[in-house]
Amino acid sequence: MVDGVGGDGAQESHRLLKAIDQQAFTLLEDRTRRRMLLLLREAELSAKEIAERLVMTPQNVYHHLRKLMGAGLVVEVEERRSGHLIESYYTATADTFVYREDEIPENDTHRFIEVLNGLNEIGAQVEVSEGNAETLAELVKKRAAIGMTPRVVEDICSFCGSSGYFTKFGPMDPSLLNRVIQYSTLMAMSEEEFERSLSMTRELRRLLLSMRK
Repeated sequence: MVDGVGGDGAQESHRLLKAIDQQAFTLLEDRTRRRMLLLLREAELSAKEIAERLVMTPQNVYHHLRKLMGAGLVVEVEERRSGHLIESYYTATADTFVYREDEIPENDTHRFIEVLNGLNEIGAQVEVSEGNAETLAELVKKRAAIGMTPRVVEDICSFCGSSGYFTKFGPMDPSLLNRVIQYSTLMAMSEEEFERSLSMTRELRRLLLSMRK
């Protein structure tokens, strides 16, 4: 066992969806690492087992595992005895990895000025000002700080084909992927987190209504 991780710990470490950074996504450009990750999403395997399935040397497998673990794509879940040897077993940290190279920080005032302009484009008639944009940005930032709050649509880029995403089931329409993320996080929320999220959503609605001209 590694630091108490194994059994139930393996389940806790394995999530359906996980956002990754550019470094991690760059690692997935390598076909060998992608094949390893596909195997490790299906089962916990040792380096020896991975080597046998992919016809690689164990040394080469360890080389790639170190990189995948460093990027948070793979985790060591436990150690098991095999004869006189003790082998480490690994698993992927998610079924789906999402990378968004065009993501803009939630507190970017200019972004929310564009949001207010967009509301006017669809007839909402709100006052576009830097002050309103800053207030909206701050509230959205506070809402996002709630651990499991389902993310809004812009959290998944409109052009995931260029930003890139790696899913267990192959290419997925960005709008559908966004729904998967929203629904899965909604299901994972505790009652307390759900109530806090509802409270922040009400506050966000009141703020938007107060901006009407």
